[in-house]
Amino acid sequence: APPLGVLTGLAAPPLSLGALRVGLHITDVVTPITLEYGLTSRIGLQAVIPYVKNTVHVTALANPDGPTGTLGLNPAWSLDGARQQNGRVVTDLQTAATTLSGELARCLGSTDPACAPINANRQGAADLVSLANQMASAVGAVYGTGSAIGAAYAPVARGALQSAVESRLADVSSRFRGLLGASPSGDWVATRPVPAAPLAAFDLDRLLGDSALGIVARPFGDYEHSHLGDIEVGAKFLLVDTFGAPATARALPRGGALRLAVAGVYRLATAQLDLADDFTDVGTGDRQPDIEVRAFADVALNGRVWTSAVARFGMQRPDRLVRRITDQPGGPFPELVRRQEVARDLGDFYEAEIAPRYVPNDALAFSALYRYRSKAADTYRGTFQVTGVDGTPLSLDASTLALGTEQTEQVLGFAVTFSSVRGYALREARWPLEVSLVHTQIFAGRGGVARHAATGVSIRFYRKMAGANAIRVR
Repeated sequence: APPLGVLTGLAAPPLSLGALRVGLHITDVVTPITLEYGLTSRIGLQAVIPYVKNTVHVTALANPDGPTGTLGLNPAWSLDGARQQNGRVVTDLQTAATTLSGELARCLGSTDPACAPINANRQGAADLVSLANQMASAVGAVYGTGSAIGAAYAPVARGALQSAVESRLADVSSRFRGLLGASPSGDWVATRPVPAAPLAAFDLDRLLGDSALGIVARPFGDYEHSHLGDIEVGAKFLLVDTFGAPATARALPRGGALRLAVAGVYRLATAQLDLADDFTDVGTGDRQPDIEVRAFADVALNGRVWTSAVARFGMQRPDRLVRRITDQPGGPFPELVRRQEVARDLGDFYEAEIAPRYVPNDALAFSALYRYRSKAADTYRGTFQVTGVDGTPLSLDASTLALGTEQTEQVLGFAVTFSSVRGYALREARWPLEVSLVHTQIFAGRGGVARHAATGVSIRFYRKMAGANAIRVR
C-alpha cells in the first residue's frame, strides 16, 4: 500500500491543498495604427499595426474561507526539529516491533503468564510487528526524518489525514500495550509526527517557484508589458457603390443606396505570446498566421437611416509553440516536466455583424451593433513520456489542451461618430477627420468566453495621395 495509506488505514486518502481563489484584473490598451492606400477608386490596400499594453493585477488567496485542505508543505523540509520529532515516532514504532518480535520467539511453547496474551493470538501479534515496521518506514517516506527526506506535502494539522494518522498510531500503541503491557516510558508510541500548516500566501510563492517541488513557474504578482499585436495586411475591392464619391458619401440619396465590397487579410505572427511558465500571463495576440476573407454591405433605406453588415471567415494556420500539458482543462500548477513543444492549429472561425445607423446630419452618426462569432475547437498534437518530480511515470497527450476550446460569443455595442469629411469636401472644415466613440460588451458565450467590455476612441484622417483616389477601407 502507498505510505499514506499505511499511516491512515485509508484505501484512498483524500488529497487536497485546500481552496485557492485567484482574481485577475486585466486592462488591455490597444492602439491600432491603420495605414490605408487607395490604388484606384475601387481597390485599396490596408495595414493594421496594433500596439498592445497589458496591465494585470493578481490577487491570490489560499484557503480564503478557512483551512479546507488535507495537505500542506512539509515542515520537515526546512525544520530540523520536525525531522527529529518524526524520527522519534519511527524509533517508538521500531522499538515496539523489536520487543514484540523478541517476545514471540521467547513465548513459543512457554507457560509464562506474561506470554498468555501473545500465545493466544500469535498471528495477530506477528501482523502487528509487520504493521509497525511498515508504519515506521511510511513515517520517513511521508513526514521525513534525519535519514529520509520525506514527501513535499504532509498531512495538515487538524485535517482529516493527520487525524487518521494520529488515531492509527494511538490504536497501534494500545495493541502493543495489550500484548506487552505498559512501556517503560508509558505508551509504546508516545510521539506524533509534525503536521504541516495550511497553505498560506507565502507558501504559494514557494509552491510555484521552488525547483524541488517541480512546478518552477513565476510566482503570482502584478505585472505590465507592452508589445506589438498580430499585424494585419490586406486589400479591399469595391464591387458596387451607389453612395457617390467618398467625400460626399455621408450625403445619402433620398431613394436609398447600396455598397458592396470584399476584402482579404493576412494576419502575421508578430504578437507576444503568453508564457507557459507564467500561469497569469496575458499575451498581446495569438502569434499565429491567419487568412481571413471579409464581405461588407452598406444599405441606405433613406437619407438618414442605413445599415451596415459584415461577414468574416478566418482560416487559422498551424504552428508550434511551448505549452504545459495538463490531463484535464484548467489543471492547476502543471509541473515543469509537462512543458513541451506541441503542434497547434487554432479552430477556424466565422463572424456575422449588423450595425444599423442613424445619420441626423453630415457631421454626426449614431449606430448600434450586434455580432455573433463562432470558433471551431482547436487541435493540439504531441505525445510525450516523462517522469514527475516524485518519480511517477507520466504519459502526456497534447490533445487534452484542445478540450473545451470550441467557442461562441455574442456582442452588443454602440458608437457615436463625428465627421468633417463632408465639410472638408465643401471647404467648410480644415481637416477630413472621423472621430468615433465605440463601446462593445460580450453578453453571452460559451467555451470559456469572458464577459468582456471594451471602450475605445477611433480617429481617422483621410488624405488623397498623389495620383490616387482616396477610398474608405474598413
